[in-house]
Amino acid sequence: MKTILVTVATSLVMFAAAARAADDTEALIALDKQWGESAVKGDKTVSEKLLADKVVSVDENGVMGKEAMLAGLKAAPAGTRYEPTSFKVTFLNPDTAIMTHGTKGADAHYSLHVWSRKGGTWQIVATSMTNAKSAK
Repeated sequence: MKTILVTVATSLVMFAAAARAADDTEALIALDKQWGESAVKGDKTVSEKLLADKVVSVDENGVMGKEAMLAGLKAAPAGTRYEPTSFKVTFLNPDTAIMTHGTKGADAHYSLHVWSRKGGTWQIVATSMTNAKSAK
């Protein structure tokens, strides 16, 4: 009987963790979309909130931190849209997730973000981007 109770309790904990991760997946995707849309507009307020103070970013321009990322944020040409595709979110634990996705359009690229939750707030602690090859 004790073994059955332990098995049921363990199953319930695992189910609750999986349900929480599923909820957080959608929340992280929504945050990424807000970040991308605001970046297209050159609006730094979302980036200031979502980027951790010690964020590390790697792209074709090199390695930079939050201050350099914010300084380089400029509005995209009129009509530019943020069109993310193929999100995948993998949780390393309830408070750390790795997100990958692509984008379509003139600035097509692939991104990798490491998200960390502290005090109930998700922030990006590492990010990397590589341009997508043009379709031939």
